[in-house]
Amino acid sequence: MTLSRSDEIDLLTALHEGLHEEPRWATFLARMQRRTRADHVSLIVAQGDTPIHEASQWFAGRDVKAQAQQLADLAGLDPTPYHRLRPGRVYSSMEMIDPDDASHARFQRDYLERIGIRFGRFMRVTAQDGLCAWLTVTRAADDFVAADSALLSSLAPHLSIALRTLAELERTRFRAAIADDALQRAGIAWTALDRDGRKLEGGGARSDAAEAGERLPVPVPARHLAASTLPASLVLSRHSRPLGQAAASVLARQFALTTGEARLAVRLAAGDSLHDAATALGLTIETVRTYSKRLFVKTGTQGQPDLVRLVLSGVAVLA
Repeated sequence: MTLSRSDEIDLLTALHEGLHEEPRWATFLARMQRRTRADHVSLIVAQGDTPIHEASQWFAGRDVKAQAQQLADLAGLDPTPYHRLRPGRVYSSMEMIDPDDASHARFQRDYLERIGIRFGRFMRVTAQDGLCAWLTVTRAADDFVAADSALLSSLAPHLSIALRTLAELERTRFRAAIADDALQRAGIAWTALDRDGRKLEGGGARSDAAEAGERLPVPVPARHLAASTLPASLVLSRHSRPLGQAAASVLARQFALTTGEARLAVRLAAGDSLHDAATALGLTIETVRTYSKRLFVKTGTQGQPDLVRLVLSGVAVLA
């Protein structure tokens, strides 16, 4: 069965636009519920072998998940091999549950029927990188018909495309979050400027102060569709971050230091002399000298300048 013109407008548009909604796919799921006259429609997405009960889920209609959470002791009894469902094939409730199997019968009686799922259609789709999704429609009364199954089947290739797009969006978001966190930890800020010097966007440690930094040109690709909105230059600046207890904890783990030795290493890296460090840490100068000798041995450094270089060039400054 091919999708009708109405389905293409109502469902496919909402499916692909749903990647940018919050919550995701709200319009698509609401239209699917109306189209199939279901009590509950859900789209469940999982990475790898993540159990379906722990996967991300969006839904329309009755909040079946909330009802299911009240039966958390039974959720582990679900015998359905969700990850083994053939991609693109639509399964009915009768195909998912074997009434002759005691565990299946108990799950249906004590779980599915208690949360109002007696009839349903289930379809699994897959994408690259081990991502998979399940589109489900369920009712408490009246079974679905062949046209409902055909509708889900027709959506399979489009859902697979949406799933691949979701994976790329999430990958890009993850990389951006990691990069921004690294910049903040390193004390680096950036500001993108247009050709007239107006700020377009910024990020990192202190983007509001980045304009005092060095201006670096950003090449704009020729004939790029978005060339008019791309930055003409990038301003970078760096702001020192004080080393604290977190840095001391990293050094202690990295070099098997005592708490006192690690705190001394941080004070020295911050520019303190041995006398200043002793005062700040509430220690005698003799104790600090003893700690410093142990520091040199444990870190393999050849004196205070070498120790400072080691601390400032390591990951402790990013803690």
